[in-house]
Formats: sequence, C-alpha cells, structure tokens
Amino acid sequence: MSEYRIAKPEEREAYIELANYVFSKAHCPHDFETLIPKVYGEGVESAFMHRVAVDEKGKLRAQIAVLPETLMAGGHPLRAGYVGTVSVHPKARGEGHMKILMEDWLKEMRKTCDLAVLGGQRQRYEYFGFTRGGVQVKYTVTGDNIRHALKRTDIQGISFVPLREAEGAAAFVCRKNEERPFWVTREPESVLTIVETADERPLAIKKDGQLAGYLLTGKDGKTIYELVTERQEDLEAAVKAYLAYAGVQETEIYVPAFDKNLNQCIGRFAEYYSTEPSGMYQIFDFANVLEAYLTLKQNTLGLTPGEFSAYLDGQPVTVRVTDAGVCVERKALPGAVVLEKQQAQQLLLSDYGRYMEVPSPAGWFPLPVFWYTADSF
Repeated sequence: MSEYRIAKPEEREAYIELANYVFSKAHCPHDFETLIPKVYGEGVESAFMHRVAVDEKGKLRAQIAVLPETLMAGGHPLRAGYVGTVSVHPKARGEGHMKILMEDWLKEMRKTCDLAVLGGQRQRYEYFGFTRGGVQVKYTVTGDNIRHALKRTDIQGISFVPLREAEGAAAFVCRKNEERPFWVTREPESVLTIVETADERPLAIKKDGQLAGYLLTGKDGKTIYELVTERQEDLEAAVKAYLAYAGVQETEIYVPAFDKNLNQCIGRFAEYYSTEPSGMYQIFDFANVLEAYLTLKQNTLGLTPGEFSAYLDGQPVTVRVTDAGVCVERKALPGAVVLEKQQAQQLLLSDYGRYMEVPSPAGWFPLPVFWYTADSF
C-alpha cells in the first residue's frame, strides 16, 4: 500500500531527484534547482508544497507540487495555487498515484484558493476540472520591422547588463510589478531569484548609465517574456536595442491583453501577432474571480454596461457593470442560466464562449487571465 502525504523536509533531495529523473527521461535534461530556484534553490524550504506517494520501502513514486500565490487583479486580492512538478516514476505509472495526489490537492485548494493554475496537455487536466483559457498576445518582431518602422528611433545610450549587476534592481522590479493592474506578489528578498524561473535571462535596461527598465528573455535570446521600462517612450528603443544586443533577426514578445501601453507600442510595428490562451485554470470561487478580472478589464480595455446572472458550478452569481464599476452579488436572478463547471469556465475563460447559447454582455468574456512566466511554476 502506498502512503499519500505532504513531503518531509528531509526528503528534499529525494523529491528533486524524482523530478529531474522523470522530466529528463521524458524531455530534455532537467535540473530543477536551476530551472525553478525560487522553489528548489539552496536554502529554500519547499517540502510543504509537495504531496508525495511513498511505497512500502519509503521510496517516492510520484509527486505533485502546488506553489501558493497571492495576487491583485483590478485592485482585488485573490489567492491562487500554481500546480507544477507533476512527476510519476516510469515504473509506477498506471497505479493511480497522480489521480489521488491531484484530488487531494484540489480538495485543499477549494478551501484555500480562488483559482488554480497550471500548464500542460489539455485533455489530461480537463479530467481534473481545468480549462484552457485566459488571454495573451504573441508578437513577432523582425529585423525588417526594426529597420523600417523604427529607423528614426534613437538607441544611443541604451545598454544591457545582467539584472543582478544593476544597482537597485530588486526594488525597481518590485515597484514596477506592483504598478501593474495585475500582479502576483514578488518578495523583495527573493525577486531576483523569481525572475530566473524557467531559465529566463533577466537583463537590466540602462539609459545613459541609469536603470531604465528590464527584460526577461528566453535561454536562446529569441523570446521576450517580460518587458518593462520606467518611461513609455523608451519601449521602442529597448526593443530595437535588444535585437542588436542579442544578435537575433527575430524575436517573439508575449504581452498580457490588459497591458494597453505595451500592446499599443509593439502592435505598431510587429510583423505578426496572434491572440492565444495563456494557460489552464480552474475556478473555485466564481464571484471573486469575476469581480477581480472584470474590474481589471473595465479599467484597462473597457466594458459595455450590462448584467449577467447564472449558476456557475452551483454557485449563484449576478454581475452588474455600470460606469461606476463592477458589482457582484452571490445570488442569481429568476431564470438565470445553469452551467456545469466546464461550461462555466469555457464561457468565462475561452473564446469558445462566443459559440455557446448563453446570454452574456458582448465583450465581457474571456476574462483577461494571464500569468507572467516568472510567476509560474
């Protein structure tokens, strides 16, 4: 009989070894201590984040971790659990460990979280109540775009250095993060480790020797996952200067739909763009999530006034949007539509909602749910 429980601190080496073995065998070589240092780095206590399956000999056969996160969306606090490091030893597959561990985590998160987040194969996690959705915009910027559209953009004085080498970088990243209309908490003492998640390469943007912004790029330098400048007018120069610095002819830039300034800037000269789902999500408290993300959308992209009432996975909700803001009540109006969990999440989170015969105000959905890679697991 296997035992299912929270990992013990003394099992740190064992759960890291299991993750490295499983992911390296299935994909490319993995080193979780380097890949996710905010969870697996030296001195980080993370045993409490791991539920494990342990056999009769005390060996770990499977595990699922959940990173607890607090966030602000549209000025409203939310609690999230980011699911990661889903690992089942090849010799233990088919024994039902993942199902038990995931159900144990979901039972706990229903009590402690407003929503759960993960990345993974769609159907695999739909079995557990997750829905692919949210919104991100992916731009492709080429050297030709730079040469023609930004030929008059002055990059003199723009330079790049590793973020850790820039004086005041930690405070700068924390301040700019919390100036966003959506942000996941990044603690000052660990923020420079957080921005190294998933092999991101953090670069400070300097202008005339002063810290003016930062970039989080992919390992090969061809992807920008996060672009922040102190001044809006420096965004174009930062992109132009980065392509020259990295020596690449093309880069992809990921932007949340609600970042109006960055979308306006990059969209003006990018060769291509596409709107994509941003991840997989499961909503536990529909009223809280609706209030937060509709407020975020109203404050950034705008919403048409209207009313929406429904039973969402058994939870009664009525939402009203006026020029004064978003109002959410935990009750449903007579005749309110009744939606099961997957139906409710497809309506709220995905573009599939437009094909559902559900009365909802135009443009409200999908909600602009998005997670920066640095805040992922």
